[in-house]
Amino acid sequence: MEHKIKDISIERIRLHFPHAKGLGNDLLIEHTEHYLREGIDPFFRHPLRLEGLFIGLRKKGKSCLNINLKSHEWDVNNLIICTSGDLIHGGTASAGLHLSQVMMVSSNFLKEMYINLNTFIPFFASQKEHPVLRLTEEEVKEMDTYFMLIEEAVECEEDYFRSDIVKRLLAAYLYKLGSVLYRHRPGLQEEASRPLKREEVLFKQFISLVSEHHRKERRVDFYAGQLFLTPKHFSTVIKKVSGKTAGQWIDEYVILEIKTLLKYSTMSIQEVAYYMNFPNPSFFGKYFRHHTGMSPSEYKAQI
Repeated sequence: MEHKIKDISIERIRLHFPHAKGLGNDLLIEHTEHYLREGIDPFFRHPLRLEGLFIGLRKKGKSCLNINLKSHEWDVNNLIICTSGDLIHGGTASAGLHLSQVMMVSSNFLKEMYINLNTFIPFFASQKEHPVLRLTEEEVKEMDTYFMLIEEAVECEEDYFRSDIVKRLLAAYLYKLGSVLYRHRPGLQEEASRPLKREEVLFKQFISLVSEHHRKERRVDFYAGQLFLTPKHFSTVIKKVSGKTAGQWIDEYVILEIKTLLKYSTMSIQEVAYYMNFPNPSFFGKYFRHHTGMSPSEYKAQI
């Protein structure tokens, strides 16, 4: 196990697989193929925290992945979607040949793709709770078509407009993926079609800030200040949009981080306390017990 949880980015992957297909540190696109004896998928053998967007479609083989400490089955025709900040760790995998289509897109590249990312807010919010989607055979064929077009564009290195072509094909892939998701979860379609209110934009910005700063900042007034709002108005907005208080959102991120470190890292309880910016282990223990009903040592003992 690692002392701390490693971030996994395209740049880091390329250090180990320099010839992986894609566009520099912006995009990685590959067909993965490996034969396993029954055990753990080697790519996710160690817990990794994602930087960017990860999409994986299983073509052959079966394994379990732990995403944000919850176990999910990655079987044939299952599509996994993970976003920045998600923690991925391999579980058991079946013996035999494993084939997958995998794509990873950096956050910066997503912003350059000329798509309305606000349209995808319900989509990504849904995937946080349900990261695995079971596709029909027809939907698999649809996604295969777009995947192969992106692959072909990536491989045309002499094409002057290669990057722009890939951006637009990738945008088409994501819109198609959104259509598939809305087919399975029709309630999201109405939510995505209406324009975002200012309060919803603020909530999106808040979640982005919490994802970035929760290891050091648990104060509501810190996040209110980052968004140039008074703590009272800020708290009202977050509660109105999400049904949960800002403090509840912050605590959820903090507790997930603590559980992850206690479960997967070699850090002691005291080290975790200071890493998460608690003044002392005693305060850390009281905070953890208040939110989980058990002490950090009790949590470690049950793992």
